[in-house]
Amino acid sequence: MVMSFKKALAILSLIGVTACSPADLYSGEGSGEKIAADTPLVVADGQGPTLMNQVSVGQPELVSAQLPAVFETVDADPNCRMPRPSRAAKVAYVYTYGGGVKTPLQYIADGADADKIAARMAMTKEIAKQVSREGGFIEGAIAREFAGFAKGNSVEWATRVDVLVTETEAPVFLVLTSYNAILWNIQLAPGAQIDGIVVSAYEGGAIANGTTARRTGFMGFDGSPNRSCRLDGRGKPVPSEVRIAGAKELNPAFDPSGYKERWDAEYREAQKFFAVDLRQKIGKAPTWLLNDARGGSFQAVLVGPVPSEPFAQQPVTRLQIPSYVAPYWGTRKGAFKYFGLES
Repeated sequence: MVMSFKKALAILSLIGVTACSPADLYSGEGSGEKIAADTPLVVADGQGPTLMNQVSVGQPELVSAQLPAVFETVDADPNCRMPRPSRAAKVAYVYTYGGGVKTPLQYIADGADADKIAARMAMTKEIAKQVSREGGFIEGAIAREFAGFAKGNSVEWATRVDVLVTETEAPVFLVLTSYNAILWNIQLAPGAQIDGIVVSAYEGGAIANGTTARRTGFMGFDGSPNRSCRLDGRGKPVPSEVRIAGAKELNPAFDPSGYKERWDAEYREAQKFFAVDLRQKIGKAPTWLLNDARGGSFQAVLVGPVPSEPFAQQPVTRLQIPSYVAPYWGTRKGAFKYFGLES
């Protein structure tokens, strides 16, 4: 028997299918990792190469067995009202698609609690079973595969990126953008102050050691009530000459005539974003653009100068999440059990 269009549509409407593999969905147990001492930091243009241990030491322990602080929920304002930098503040714009190190924070980005999520998943499994009973072998296999994707894709697993703030001449306003879910671990050198924090991410994000809810804003896309507000994430503008040179390294016979005009336009658009658009959106031009890991891994960023001696990182005493996520701290297996997604 061929699966009916109505049943197939019902399954697809309940399940967000992405390109994850089963290995991606079930790998690891979720305990936090350390950032290696010799990890290069993401720094602004003009700053020399800097390693993690030149700026900070003594990273906080983030283990799956113990939640370091109670979750604080920050409203994701549907009307796009966000904190703005104060007159004296300097702005740091950070962007990465993904990166970071493993952390025990996991969540479902739709604002529902665990019971509601479990009920929805149970309904999905029942539909899959019904299609399997009424259809043939192929239909049943497809239904079971869809149910497996539903389970794995429901739970986001955040990585951790450290934001090391060493600027002491003015308060710092952080604009932290990404595609993947990231727990932004804010660490301040002695004398550094946070003016405000805005997190904008497609999959969502969270903040460790942030500031007050009044000076914190969350924007997202996946499950967020303010998806229209989300800030663009942009990498470093690359001149067409640099792109052409890179292409010719790969293929000496490369003909740039069909690309240069488009690449020039993309470069101008990226420059306008940082010089005009971003300033209009956040209220100030950024002092730091931290969006280029220079071929390395994006695990920690430096906002300010390299200190004369590394400062000691502080334990995590505040964990903030946006209002549209249902969080879980622990192992991957524990997260699936908490959300009612056990096999």
